Amino acid sequence: MARERTLLERLGDPRHDAPRTTRENTDQLAESVLLHLRKMLNTWQGHSLTLPDYGIPVLADIMHSFPDALAMMEEAICNSIGKYEPRLRGVKVRYVESEDDILRLRFEVTAQLVTEKEKASIWFETTINSSGQIEVKG
Repeated sequence: MARERTLLERLGDPRHDAPRTTRENTDQLAESVLLHLRKMLNTWQGHSLTLPDYGIPVLADIMHSFPDALAMMEEAICNSIGKYEPRLRGVKVRYVESEDDILRLRFEVTAQLVTEKEKASIWFETTINSSGQIEVKG
């Protein structure tokens, strides 16, 4: 289905040899969502000229209010995903304390993948390291 990959993903990799089907591939849809979240959560708000609220706030702008910054970052991640990733619904973001690295922030993201027939829950782990780089694993 066309929903499984974004238009830019299809243009970049048209996969002419891929079989055509009317069935939705949930794994491929989840992978496409993961790729988009990696891009979105590694974009600072204000860096997109057409969508100034796309991405997450610059960490330096909110870290001065630590520990309240954790709740602010949870909300920012949840709002950004809710607004710019329509293939997910019921998004929940939760801070998870990291015992091994106090300079690393970890957030768990859970949501429902919007599919045609089956219910599919999805889980991602978002980690922000001390340099501000964000890693998204799912």
